[in-house]
Amino acid sequence: MTVWTKTESPLFPADWPPASDTAWVRYTFAYGMNPAELMDGAYVTYPLSKTEWKEGISTTAVVSSDMIQAAVQGVLPLDRQTRITFENGNQVSTYCLKLAELPNLTTPETREVLAYYQAWFNHNGAFLDLIREYHAEFIDWMVLNK
Repeated sequence: MTVWTKTESPLFPADWPPASDTAWVRYTFAYGMNPAELMDGAYVTYPLSKTEWKEGISTTAVVSSDMIQAAVQGVLPLDRQTRITFENGNQVSTYCLKLAELPNLTTPETREVLAYYQAWFNHNGAFLDLIREYHAEFIDWMVLNK
């Protein structure tokens, strides 16, 4: 029996580079664990909901209520630095929602955003592949600026 746990993605921009009217999207999806079938990974669902922030207003739409396997994600242990990086999620979201142009790569805030997303990508690649078509320019920019 698969046990599902809902989780949220970080924010993803609808357009990249961002502008003052860019919509930012956060997805809810789930990981499924079933050690009898898959011991070194987790099942991943398609997006279950999508919350969009645009100009200070948020709207949420349910995409699906079905916990259906869409992919398999390998499981990596979180090292100390990655745990610290993930603790900055709220700060990263606040920073992203204020972006109105391509961020300056030399600022500490941008370096923090890059570290956060790159770590998230490493641990959530299966889900990232499921939404890539909607955020390809942003994902590519994040990967390119390692």
